[in-house]
Amino acid sequence: MDAASTEPRFPGRLFLSVFAVLFALMAAWSLATPIYAVPDEASHTVRATAAVRGQIVGDGKHFEAPGYLFIPGAGACFAGRPDKTPACVGTSPYGAELRDSISTAQTNSPVYYLIVGLPSLVLSGTAAIFGMRMLSAALVAAVFAATAVLLRRMPGVRWGLLLPIAAITPEVVFLGGAINPNAIEMAAAGGLFAALLVLARLRPSGWAFGFAAATAVVSTALVTGGRSLGMLWVVFAGLGVIALLRRDDWRALVRRVSTWVVLGAIVVVCLGQLIWFTRPANAVQALAEPVPGSLFTVAQNMLENTFVYARQLTGLFGTVDVPAPEGVQTLWTALFLAVLVLPLVLGRGRERWVALGFTAALVVVPVVTQVALWRQVGDVWQGRYVLAVLLLAAIAGGLALDAAGFRPGRGSTAVVRTLLVLVAVGQFAAFAFTLRRYAVTNGSWPQFLLDPQWQPPAGTIVLTLVVVGALAYAVVSAWRALPRLALPCPVQGATQGGAAVGTALPSGSDRKS
Repeated sequence: MDAASTEPRFPGRLFLSVFAVLFALMAAWSLATPIYAVPDEASHTVRATAAVRGQIVGDGKHFEAPGYLFIPGAGACFAGRPDKTPACVGTSPYGAELRDSISTAQTNSPVYYLIVGLPSLVLSGTAAIFGMRMLSAALVAAVFAATAVLLRRMPGVRWGLLLPIAAITPEVVFLGGAINPNAIEMAAAGGLFAALLVLARLRPSGWAFGFAAATAVVSTALVTGGRSLGMLWVVFAGLGVIALLRRDDWRALVRRVSTWVVLGAIVVVCLGQLIWFTRPANAVQALAEPVPGSLFTVAQNMLENTFVYARQLTGLFGTVDVPAPEGVQTLWTALFLAVLVLPLVLGRGRERWVALGFTAALVVVPVVTQVALWRQVGDVWQGRYVLAVLLLAAIAGGLALDAAGFRPGRGSTAVVRTLLVLVAVGQFAAFAFTLRRYAVTNGSWPQFLLDPQWQPPAGTIVLTLVVVGALAYAVVSAWRALPRLALPCPVQGATQGGAAVGTALPSGSDRKS
């Protein structure tokens, strides 16, 4: 049978479903979050609007940006004051004329900003800011959807699709609907890892090759398109894939011209980003006096605060002054432990060791980074900085369970369905409690819906219904798909290069090379 005839069709329904759910949730967060009530959003907005107008490099922290970005009190007059709503925010006295503005994101790569700044070329005022948020949300949702499509291509995949759901925390959805490169950095790290896995392990042809190759190159540009730490996530994704390759994979890959074309494009992107990050102007700006203190004590404190940073991964909204509800944090702490520990206990093959490496990185990277920067800038670490590694660990952990042939039975399917409902409830609670804080501070739920002191665009009722609808659709779709995931995977035809598309067990240490 011809290889093209056995090539599965593009799973458009999966792509559109993942994209629609995530974009709806992120768009709701985008509208529900007051302008600049996001970590460093004002700086990222200045950088984005300046970049699309041709100012890639500023005068230090100074950029020429539209005057309407200056909004009195935005992100500040209510920050850290739980008794105050964003109604205290004024209106900008300026129009679209360019004014000297300050951005502390001047060392970041311009790639992300050149994309999200585009709406500011056709919109003005707060509409431009919300437009940039929406474009960022669409970009993040699209990369997550592409990652799901690629993971679905992996032989016998079940948990490789399910475990990453836990990594998309309320914090991820919140950041995805903001002007901040953190969420796209995470999504692109997962997209790069999944794309490289498909290219290296399956050696696909047709649409699958083109889609995986494009995702790999674009994800490389996006994961490194913000902070310099993204370069490390590229290294992690590459090393994870290398660790999963067998001898016959290497032999097949080195003979494929397409392999070298894709790798060449990735290398070019990385070299370009490396040149940017190593510019003298992008060196760490140290404080006037070195920060005192024992580096050993710094490392010790970082290790002791591991679970504090894990809670920040769940949800720390606003300008890091609005935590997720206690129950939501407890739920995701339990999910994190399950996602990170179960693959190490029940998983099998090389995938288990890759998952262990990513799990260790979640603990080690914050310690090493903070110790390295302590003297120059002091305490700067936040839990959200390792969201990318969390997603890599979830993907690798899911593949480790798949490699062990761990298939959901009737009992475990019921457990997974229950967890999916709890995840949806947690996502809703994080959104609703945060929006209520802004709308009525600590007022009642009826007041939140019917008589808010501050009203977001579209209103509290509409945004709440959008979130409920998106989560309900996600739960019903996943609920109905679980029995199909529990079925044994049929063996399909071979693709070009001799790699099986649908073998029943993914490769691991139990398969001879």
